[in-house]
Amino acid sequence: MFEITYDGEEIFDYHRECGRVHPEGEYEFTFENRFLIFKQPNKNRFEYIALDMKTNRTSRIEERSADELYSDLTHEAMIPKILYSIKYTGDTRYADYLSANPKQIIDSIFRDVLPRYGYAVREEQIQLAKSIYEGFTNNQVTICEAEVGTGKTFAYLVAGYVAKRHNDKDYLKHLPLTITTSSIELQKSLVEVEIPKLSRMLMEQRYISKPLTAVVRKGRDHYFCEHRFEDFLEKIKKHPIKYKQAIVLLENIGKLKYGIDLDNYRIHSTVKNRICIKGTCRGCKRRNDCRYELYCNQMYSNSDLDFQVTNHNLYLMAKKEYADGYAPMLRNSCFVVVDEAHKFKETAEDIFGESISETDVERFIRNAKFAYTDKEHKSQYRKKLDALRKINTTLFDMLRAIIDKDDFDEEQNKIISLTEIQRNVIDRFVESIEDIEKEKITQKFAIPINSSMLKKALKTIRKDSKNILWLEQDENGILSLHSTPKNIGEVLYKKLWKHDIGHVLTSGTMSDGTDFEYFKEELGIAQLPKPLISETMFKSPFDYQTNTRLYIPDDMPFPDNDNDKYIESVANRIECLVKATNGRTAILFTSYKVLNKVYELLEHRLDGYDVIKMDKGNRTSISDFKKAKNGVLFAAGPMWEGVDCVGDCLSSVIIVKMPFPIRSALMEQRKNECDTTFEFIEKYCVPKMLMKLRQGVGRLIRCETDTGVVSILDSRVHNNLYSEKIAKTFEKYPVITSIDEIAKFIAEIKDESY
Repeated sequence: MFEITYDGEEIFDYHRECGRVHPEGEYEFTFENRFLIFKQPNKNRFEYIALDMKTNRTSRIEERSADELYSDLTHEAMIPKILYSIKYTGDTRYADYLSANPKQIIDSIFRDVLPRYGYAVREEQIQLAKSIYEGFTNNQVTICEAEVGTGKTFAYLVAGYVAKRHNDKDYLKHLPLTITTSSIELQKSLVEVEIPKLSRMLMEQRYISKPLTAVVRKGRDHYFCEHRFEDFLEKIKKHPIKYKQAIVLLENIGKLKYGIDLDNYRIHSTVKNRICIKGTCRGCKRRNDCRYELYCNQMYSNSDLDFQVTNHNLYLMAKKEYADGYAPMLRNSCFVVVDEAHKFKETAEDIFGESISETDVERFIRNAKFAYTDKEHKSQYRKKLDALRKINTTLFDMLRAIIDKDDFDEEQNKIISLTEIQRNVIDRFVESIEDIEKEKITQKFAIPINSSMLKKALKTIRKDSKNILWLEQDENGILSLHSTPKNIGEVLYKKLWKHDIGHVLTSGTMSDGTDFEYFKEELGIAQLPKPLISETMFKSPFDYQTNTRLYIPDDMPFPDNDNDKYIESVANRIECLVKATNGRTAILFTSYKVLNKVYELLEHRLDGYDVIKMDKGNRTSISDFKKAKNGVLFAAGPMWEGVDCVGDCLSSVIIVKMPFPIRSALMEQRKNECDTTFEFIEKYCVPKMLMKLRQGVGRLIRCETDTGVVSILDSRVHNNLYSEKIAKTFEKYPVITSIDEIAKFIAEIKDESY
């Protein structure tokens, strides 16, 4: 491999005398009998430098703090970084392959490198990567729909890195590519599996000379707070026997040097919530020696970072504002990938909106109860807190009075407009909070819900002319008031799309199966000039003609959730389908109420199968189904998207009812904007339904060897308004019309062990 020797001290002194080396530079070793590796001070840190004895030119390797310096035992760990650094000294022996035509590099990686490690050459994946590369380098917003099996993850990782290295704006080469997703699982997979795997392959084939680097960026509440930690530890130490294990664990965590990611430790959620960062850090007395602050600064100044991976919430929050007085966890980006982009709008509506729950004030009062500045005014201070509690009760009692008991069935919400009386109550609400602020200690850094957060939410909700207001109620009956911009697409256009940076939005389901018009309109992308928008659609390479069938009966009654005969008909058909496929079935409902009714009818009729019901609070139902031998899962909500059940555990997906959007504040707003009901259905309801339907159907085939049947039991599938679009969307599935055909197909496609 590469040679490291330690006999260059004398020649190093010569170069120092010639002025080629910092006067305080210290010799480390000689690399490949040509490069003198040394370190030199830089403020309170040290820079490692490579001096090319052939050209007398130097290049910077990296920077480290005094307690992170290399030793003789760890010098070999520097080699990848040295190789990357010395490319700039004129030694062409170490120039990597990324100097050719960028698209040729992409071709070479997918046709030469990946197949050496067992990956098949997929033309769709190569074209997808090239489309993404073009979108990045042309600073476009690129919409890339890539169905299952396309290999979109490697496509955007390769395209992004090649585009970063070949960017004609040099300063962008030192910025990371940002990848934002909606799921923690995908973030972990990217940083811990996919990026290291790609890096290893490219390193071994000498396409790159140092490993690709990636880090997960998380919200601040995932990290350790010095102040809250000390406060909590002091309290539990008063009960050493009861909290013995917790004390030992926390004391060990407290000894760690850098920003502490609490997700890495087996800590109960209640404890984690007591020691993580909450609220704002402004004014914190521990700010100067805070390990989280140090971690932020180090992450932000890392010039060698290739990828930063985060979630939609944090990415959008960073775009909303960087004005909270602490080092931002997200750096500026050269390019941005929005993966799982079909969930992006929903997150944006939450981030750019405001909300207040009837329990928020109680939590604020609980945290502020002992924060009075003067004991002489303790009684008066407590009276002001009681007054705030009464105003909160008054407001939410008024709001609760305007809703019916059925308003929140099937996770619905109710759009409202504030009356003048309600606005006056909100004004009193804000005045009461401001009155309390005058008497309260301003320890905002330690209070999960602070007064500024409450005031901001109330003032935004009060000015409702540009916002939609609605009420939501959780499973415990807790009411919350929400506000979001009427046109979230306009907000996203101003905050994201109109800026001069390439964005790629990718997912398996962003279109309705035909085009992206609805998606572009909802996210504000349609406001861009057409040359700045790129659209690509890549179908799955899997063999649907051989491995799948689509069952659409023509004798189902019209859906009516309150009709017992309809419920009985659905239950009977499901029973026949389950028996035809020998279980291995996921039944997708759009309503928990209908789910429960059908489940009650079938629970004992399917006693030969592992029957599992998904409730709103049942978090193990999907994993239980995967472990079952011939499971039948009655599911709603989470099962519609993002769940992989690879193999024969899922061989049948039954869609009970087409997932038309439920009545909600935002859909009511869209309806009011349309001239006719027909326009509303065609423009909003059908595209949204088709996107969700594609997600549900997509649960069946998750890998090349998966086989099975999809059934749609909704008679409206034959409606002339959208039957043609449904047929076009699912044209790759061969259609069958009888349950006997299903049983025959399953018998032919499955082996005897099934």
